Amino acid sequence: MKEYKFIHQKLTPFKRDADFEELLNSYAKTGWRIINAFVHRGVVKAILERDKKESKTNENETE
Repeated sequence: MKEYKFIHQKLTPFKRDADFEELLNSYAKTGWRIINAFVHRGVVKAILERDKKESKTNENETE
């Protein structure tokens, strides 16, 4: 099963691409990957995906 997250570049007077890149890299380190990225009204937005971690109780129910 997958889970998804929607993120966007923060609107600050001094927004920088490097800050958004750092944010994306921090998500990548925890297993998220970008499946779509786009610009809407000058703001970069991205949809992330990763495998959903199943809880121990759910794993035991499937055995």
